[in-house]
Amino acid sequence: MEKITPMIRTEIEKYLKQNSITLTEFAHIIDLNVGTLSSIVTGNRSLSVNQLDRITAGMELPPDYFYERYIEECIIESPSLHWRKISPFLFRCAELSRLDCIQLVMSLLLDTSMYIQLLFEMAEDLLQKGYRDAAACLYENVADSERKQHSERLALCQYRLFSLRIGKDQAQNLQTAARFEPFVDRLDEIDQLDALKDLQTCIDH
Repeated sequence: MEKITPMIRTEIEKYLKQNSITLTEFAHIIDLNVGTLSSIVTGNRSLSVNQLDRITAGMELPPDYFYERYIEECIIESPSLHWRKISPFLFRCAELSRLDCIQLVMSLLLDTSMYIQLLFEMAEDLLQKGYRDAAACLYENVADSERKQHSERLALCQYRLFSLRIGKDQAQNLQTAARFEPFVDRLDEIDQLDALKDLQTCIDH
């Protein structure tokens, strides 16, 4: 028989009961408005990742303890997907190296074209902030969704992935260069010049 995973709000109620803490006391501990916390626990209010992180820290659990359940309860089961809720969650997943959670959320979004540009912009932001693995995950998914479009965005994703995958293994670098080379002509003039220089450097080494 499949084990039923309790909902986040059920876990909060259980924690409060086991530790003899009132809702008001817990709200004070985690610096959250008691009315807000009460609405979350009763299921009358949607939960943001910032609120979830505060609750998780207050329960002295690992920061990503509820992340799979958050995807299930607050994203998959949500009547509509809101970028304002999803983007902070993806960023936290990047900070905590939860690429599995990023991948799962991406699979929900890429069927809707409006999210592709938003995800590409987030990948650029993550790359700039040093979250290379998370950025690569986003670039790969955006590129996959764009593979039939022959777009400049697809070429840029492939350029970023080429740059991220270059390492010390020259044989692997040459394979990476060969995969990227067909996309160079789709880049704008400035990126194209940089890409050609990077390809040449990769081949020369």
